[in-house]
Amino acid sequence: MEYLRDLVLLLILAKIFGLILRNKGIHPIVGHVFAGIILGRYILGIVYPSKELETIASVALLLLLFYTGLTTDFRELRRRSTHIIAMGVMGVVATFTITYLVLSSIGYTGLTAVFIAVALSNTATETVAATIAYAGGREIRALIVGASFVDDIVAAFMISIVASLSTGSTTNIYYLSIATTIYMAVVLAISQVLATKYTKFYKVLSRDYMTFASISLVIAFTLSLGARMMGLSELIGAYLAGLFIGRGREFHDPLIRTRIVISEFIDDLSIVLEVLLIPMFFTYIGLLIKPMEISITLYILMLSTAVSGKILGCTPIAIHSLKDKIKGLAAGIAMIGRGALETALLKLGLDYGIIDTGIYSTVVLVALTTTVLAPLLYSIVYRE
Repeated sequence: MEYLRDLVLLLILAKIFGLILRNKGIHPIVGHVFAGIILGRYILGIVYPSKELETIASVALLLLLFYTGLTTDFRELRRRSTHIIAMGVMGVVATFTITYLVLSSIGYTGLTAVFIAVALSNTATETVAATIAYAGGREIRALIVGASFVDDIVAAFMISIVASLSTGSTTNIYYLSIATTIYMAVVLAISQVLATKYTKFYKVLSRDYMTFASISLVIAFTLSLGARMMGLSELIGAYLAGLFIGRGREFHDPLIRTRIVISEFIDDLSIVLEVLLIPMFFTYIGLLIKPMEISITLYILMLSTAVSGKILGCTPIAIHSLKDKIKGLAAGIAMIGRGALETALLKLGLDYGIIDTGIYSTVVLVALTTTVLAPLLYSIVYRE
């Protein structure tokens, strides 16, 4: 029962740190990670990574990806589809390019450089949502959140092919790229048919809340298993399951029963995630960090590329869309925040031997720093 003691200690300290930081306007996941670092083997030496804690963290991440897909709204993507897609893609391309060039200039090449550049190229939707929660009109919110959704799709795709990087097999990368594309296309095509032509599926599903919640989770784990059986990451299956269920909000329902049930389910799932699962995932991330192996030079360089890449890639498109330079700059700044998907990618890279613990610890710290900088800089610029 040692893992129960570890779980209690991690949860208590994570909640204490998270509450303190939340009151200071800082995302609580930073406190969760620091709770894992402090209780871990390299500082207090009280809690060590274990199979039980890893399993809990894996399930937490699976449900977090499911939740991310569940809260994606395709209607926002349609309204500003051209600018949203361009902003999301350019943010990824600019950050990847700048990061890779900087890494190459200081001696990091090959798979390691590519992987770090990929890991830092995504914007976390959950961090973006927290950043713009208290400032910004409907237009800038739709643009930023939509672009972060595009980033999420790119990141979910990258999660599926990242495992192939450890083998160095081009054939494997091609297979996973094609398989991921097909898997995503099939699931989204089925959801399109159900959301537009056979809406009775969602109506029947939402008649009873407990039935809806149970079947939704079954779909999440089934699509995760399907992805795994195809040699893909189970995380993309969970994300697609969220998209699949979430599209029940799109058809016209006079009684709005389906929307109400989905909203209730999202609220209940978010509580479970925030209270238990997210703290357990990020404290486990903290347990894997080796503070003494963090490279200050690499940290400074990667933080610079992570911030500048998003601002340079996203701001021009945001200015063109919003017709306002200050709001456009604020939108670019909001996109610098990283979160769960980045740490998930980094953990996969560590598991597959693509990066070592020093790089892992350093880049995780970069991601955490951006979760602090994003809301801080955004609020300053937006007030102007």
